[in-house]
This record gives sequence, structure tokens and C-alpha cells, in this order.
Amino acid sequence: MKKRLSIIIPIIALNISCNQSVSTNPEKQQNKSKVEIQKESESLNKIKNEQFIQNDSLAYAFEAELEVLATTSPKFSLKVRPYQNHHDENVIDTIKTYKFDKTELEFYKASNWEHIIGGVIKNSEIYLGDSIKVGITKATLGKKLNISINSDIVQLGNLEQTSLFIFEFNNDVLNTIKFEGYFD
Repeated sequence: MKKRLSIIIPIIALNISCNQSVSTNPEKQQNKSKVEIQKESESLNKIKNEQFIQNDSLAYAFEAELEVLATTSPKFSLKVRPYQNHHDENVIDTIKTYKFDKTELEFYKASNWEHIIGGVIKNSEIYLGDSIKVGITKATLGKKLNISINSDIVQLGNLEQTSLFIFEFNNDVLNTIKFEGYFD
């Protein structure tokens, strides 16, 4: 009996000490949850402040324009780096980055195809369509797209959002155009 008690008492003492060290300060937990709630709220507000326009044909047309522009314009410099294909480890593909001043367009090149996968346009010399460029106002973009713009972030893309243009405004002036393409 004494032998069992000598084993059980240390186990109980250890269990009690572990339980005491786990308790936390409720005020600290409350502050943490307030911060988490604020972050979630800010995230939701950002999503609410984004405007999405589904226009498959226009998204694909803009995407094709960027591909032609980057690969044919002498303004762009080219940087190439190898990329290991994640479907077949024996295949090395290529990432091509076309850069002009503050504009950067990235392409993925496999052995049998090449496609734009992303980019950031911050130069007013780069046009989408005949007149959409950095520096235009919300009203001008709204007229060109035949929509009413009520947000500082306007996304234009196809239904699946595998081709997505993001127009970011600052003080009602187009500051940045981002492109996010599909990359598998």
C-alpha cells in the first residue's frame, strides 16, 4: 500500500502543478481577441471595398496585349531563370521576367508553350486597350469599362478568376495595374 501511495502522490502533485501553469490571464485573452477581431474586420472591409467585374473576353484581350507588348517591345529588358517543373522533376522549364522601369511582367515557358503568369504595371507608357493606363482617373476607367466605380480596388477578370486584372487607385487616380494569371 505504501509503495502504491509513493507512486500515486507524485503523479497527483505533478498533475496539479501542470494544471496550474496552463491557466492564463483572462484580461490578456480578451485583449488578444479584440486584436484578432479588429484584424478580421479590417480584412472584411478590404474585401467589401473591392469591386469585381466579370468580363472574360476583355480579360483575355488585355492578357494577350501584355504578352505581345512584353515580347515585342524594345522597351523591355529580359531576365531568364530556370524553374523545375513540379509535375515532372526531370523537366526544367523557364521563368522569363520582362522589365521596363517600374513595370514587370512574368512568363512561364515550358517546352511547348509560353504564357504570362503575373505582372505589375506602374508606368503610364504601358496601355491596356487603347487608353487604359496608370495615371487615369476612376471616372475615365469607368467610362472605358462602361461601369460605375465605387471602390479604390477594381478587379476585372474571367469567371474562374484565372485571368485577373487589379486596378488600384490612390486619390481617385489609377496608381497600379496588377495581373494575376493561372499558374499550375
